[in-house]
Formats: sequence, structure tokens, C-alpha cells
Amino acid sequence: MVFLGIIGLITGSYITPAASESPQKKVYTWKFQALWDPGTMPYQIEKEFVERVKELSGGRLILKLYPPGALVPTMQMHDAVRKGVFELMKTYDPYYMGKEPALAFLGSLPAGFPEAWDYESWFWEFGGIKLAREAYKKFNMYYIAPTVYGFEPQHSKVPIRSLKDYKGKKARFVGMALDVAQRLGMSVTPLPTAEVYPALEKGVIDLADRGGLKANWDAGLQEVAKYIILPGWHQPATATSYVANLEAWNSLPDDLKAILEVAARESSMRLFTRHRVESAEALKKFIDYGVEVIYLPEEDVKKIREIAKEVWKKYAAKSPLARKIYESQTSYMRLLGLLK
Repeated sequence: MVFLGIIGLITGSYITPAASESPQKKVYTWKFQALWDPGTMPYQIEKEFVERVKELSGGRLILKLYPPGALVPTMQMHDAVRKGVFELMKTYDPYYMGKEPALAFLGSLPAGFPEAWDYESWFWEFGGIKLAREAYKKFNMYYIAPTVYGFEPQHSKVPIRSLKDYKGKKARFVGMALDVAQRLGMSVTPLPTAEVYPALEKGVIDLADRGGLKANWDAGLQEVAKYIILPGWHQPATATSYVANLEAWNSLPDDLKAILEVAARESSMRLFTRHRVESAEALKKFIDYGVEVIYLPEEDVKKIREIAKEVWKKYAAKSPLARKIYESQTSYMRLLGLLK
């Protein structure tokens, strides 16, 4: 009932369970393709999201969940949702930064926001959500909400103990982190998340970012990479996002739009808190399995941040909206004392 009250605040009208369950109400059925592999903790979050939407809507909005690649390959989700092939995707926005450079700033800022709540508050309290929706509107899509969580580690087949050890390595990074990695001397391939395990297993890459520690444990990376590199400078805080086809979104009554946003924000909270606890537990599992955890020297991390700041500026210059988001994020970081 608490969240129904929240929906009432958003829509301006209070929704009672009886009203939401009225048989006279139209039932909407959407196809929804996830970002993460089945069997991982983030995929479980999507299953809970689907159930929560059904619960809050009284069965009036049904999301049919599909794993990555079931409807279209991950890298084609943007075009598929834009064209209405299916209605909803969970995605990592920088996958599509070639279409709009501003999207690079919506998934993670390498060496940027150090904590998830800093990134989350930029979205909801410092204008980020409005900018994200502006970025997608021109593609006939609606950005519902981010799912924000903490750092992602790097998993490596070889030890990385200093910046010089990155040179000449084959790596998987995406977004602006790809550019930073290249400046550190790596050869980078932006593989989809689901392809990281086989690429490490077959030696196509030497190291990779992929997801949080729990998701990576669930995916079995301990079997193919014997080193974890911290801190996760490439994604100190990460946002994935729920994005809908604009016509499908506009076809929903206001209360169902509010339910989607509320359920999406609950998912962000759920993933953040679960990620926080289960990452600590997963790190112990990796260590017990025999994986070595390596922490880069602080002076090296500082050097990476200086490189990253130049990459931010590079992407900011690629489009007017990218510049607007860059200025908003750096302004907020200065407010928080994270930038001078």
C-alpha cells in the first residue's frame, strides 16, 4: 500500500487495489528483453521487477521477460525498441554512444562518481533524468529510470600490478572506459556482457570488465580469470536503464506509467542494496576459490583519473547534448567536492 501511495503522488490520484484489479480495465502485454544472463543476480532483479509491475497494476500490465539475445542481439536492442519490434529493454546506454555521444555519460563515468548514491542523486535530484529522457526522445524511445549500483571489478587472466602491465593486453571495455583503456596501451573489443566468459575462456581477451562481483561469480568468471583488479576505475558507479518504445509508452494510462517508474526505482534500490551485500560475500568466494585480488597503487589510480578527465572532455565535444550532460555532471561533482 505504501508504494500505491507513492504512485498516487506521482499521478495525482490514489490507486486502490480494487480499482487496479477491475476486470473492465484493458490489459497491456509488453515484451521485455533483459541485459544480464539468466542465473545471475541482476537477472533475478528483472524477474522481481516483472512480478512487481504485475502486482502493482493488478495484472493490467504484463511484462514477458526474455534473456539477452532471445529477441535480438544485445547490440541491436536500441534499433529494435525504436522500431517497435518489442516494447521494453534493459540496457547499458554507452553501448549506443555511436548513435548519440550523450549516452556515454548515462552508463558510467570512468574514474568519475565514486559511489552509486552520488550517481543516483545526479539522475533524480540534479536534472539527470530529464537529460536522459531528452537523449532518447529523438530515437522514439522513453527513458523510464536508471538502475544504479556500485563498482565493477576487472577480471584478468594475467596479473596487473601497475599501469605498465596494461600495455599490450587484449581487453573488453565499453563506453568511455574503452577510450581510457586504449590510452593505457590496451587493444580493446567492446563485447556484449554475455560474451565475456567465452572470450576469456578462449583467450580472445586477457582481461575484462563485465558486471558486479556477485553477477561475475554467478557467471563463473573464477573459472577463466585468476586475478581481480581493483579499484574498478572503469566503472566506479554504474547505471543500466529501463527504456521503452515511445508509442508504447504513450499508449499507457498515467497510472501504469507511474507504476513502471515506481517499480523501476524499486529495482534500483533492490539491486544497489543486494549488490552491496553480495559483492562482499562474492569477493570472499573468489578468494577462497584461489583468485588473487590485486589493488592498483593509489598514484596509478590518480594518473588514470587525469586520463579519464580528458576522455570526458573528448566525448562532451561530440554533441550539444553530450556537452550539456558533461557540464551537469561535473558541476554536481564540484558541488560534492569531487572535482576542483
